[in-house]
Amino acid sequence: MTRTLLKNATIVTVDRKLGVLDHCDLLIDGETIAEIGRGLVVDDAEVIDASDMIVMPGLINPHIHAWETVLRGLGADWKESEYFDVVLGRLAEHFTPDDIHQSTLFGALNQIDSGCTTMLEWCHNTATPDHSDMVIAALEESGIRSIFGHGTPKPNQKEGEPHFSERPFPAHEIKRLREGRFATNEGMVSLAMCILGPDYAGIEVNRHDFALAREYDLMTSAHVWGGDARKTPGGYQTIVDEGLMDPRHNAVHANFFEQDEVQLLVDQGASITATATIEVGVPRAPMISSVIRAGGKPSIAIDTEIEVSGNMFDIMKGSDELQAAFDSMEAYDPAARRESKGRPDVDGIVTAQEISCDSIDVLEWATINNACAMGLEAQTGSLVVGKKADIVLLRKNDLNLFPVTDPVQAIVVHANQSNVDTVFVNGVMKKQHGRLLEDAGRLAAIRSNLAEARHRLLGLATEMGHSIG
Repeated sequence: MTRTLLKNATIVTVDRKLGVLDHCDLLIDGETIAEIGRGLVVDDAEVIDASDMIVMPGLINPHIHAWETVLRGLGADWKESEYFDVVLGRLAEHFTPDDIHQSTLFGALNQIDSGCTTMLEWCHNTATPDHSDMVIAALEESGIRSIFGHGTPKPNQKEGEPHFSERPFPAHEIKRLREGRFATNEGMVSLAMCILGPDYAGIEVNRHDFALAREYDLMTSAHVWGGDARKTPGGYQTIVDEGLMDPRHNAVHANFFEQDEVQLLVDQGASITATATIEVGVPRAPMISSVIRAGGKPSIAIDTEIEVSGNMFDIMKGSDELQAAFDSMEAYDPAARRESKGRPDVDGIVTAQEISCDSIDVLEWATINNACAMGLEAQTGSLVVGKKADIVLLRKNDLNLFPVTDPVQAIVVHANQSNVDTVFVNGVMKKQHGRLLEDAGRLAAIRSNLAEARHRLLGLATEMGHSIG
């Protein structure tokens, strides 16, 4: 079993009891963090001099559609409706199993390259069992710790066929996977159900889907927004009243939720994941401060690289900045000011926000909180003895980081993908000296395949009357 000793590092544990440890060592024993301390001597370990490194937990991405990587950067200028119409409504059904395999694999490797060691692939393009199996194969081949979130396709409605919102989750497919390759919860890839939820399906479909998840002991995740267009009137209150809610449920977006519904979800033990850089197109704040007010743990994610950056350093910064902007607007609003808990300055203007987050809070959003949202907090999300060795080393001497006065602030405010020197996933070194440890020929082949698939898919889109790319 491989043993690796990181020597003399600045260790940002993201554990409130341990904090930041200067000039400290960390021993990786196989898959596990075996020891953390100063002056460790291990005779049979490979030693890495980490004196110029920040050692941190791998970032965690609890919501991404990596199957869409082939269309990366296509929709940054789109309106929201175009994504649903063009990608989900029309192009998705033309992805072959090989397309979805190559796209997911490339996207997962990029996550590792950018310092993310865990992801939930929210895959709503599972047209056939072969499509599902190829996504799973891609996650396994990448080596990233992951959850395969089995969703359902959302094509534009065709004449004579039911709308996707009327279709219950395919029980036979969950049975096949849960009694087959996911018969246990062990392994680097596990299974979840990505259901329609109360916004995209009526109560009958939700009764079926939540019951199916309970039968097979699986976490669920759903895209939700709130507002008047919900398919299940009453939203999550109806789900709770029906006895359907499971504490492992994850709601994504939820920007139009009122505070009482946020509180309801938090009280039920569910998580809410904000994808703030995608959600900036809607005139409501990301669900970060609202979750904090409810006593919950904010969770943040990327969503789709069709529209935003694919690395969690950018998402961490963007989430912090966008939430702070919304909080500031609320604090300075004359009506809200009368109720604000902020401290007025001499001119009577509120200068303190009701919700104030330090850098360590923001780093927790992208690490341990996201692990909690995925049900993986016992395995990953912080650097603690006994947890899996999902570890990232950042170069402190890089121009954009040096001098590192506060390593937590350095990570949250200044760090980016270029600073990622080394990545361990489950104790396996996946990146070293700034280079992903993948065969160059293999990467070139994937790029070639993706280029061909992209050309074909964009050609189909043009034939359908949507001129893009």
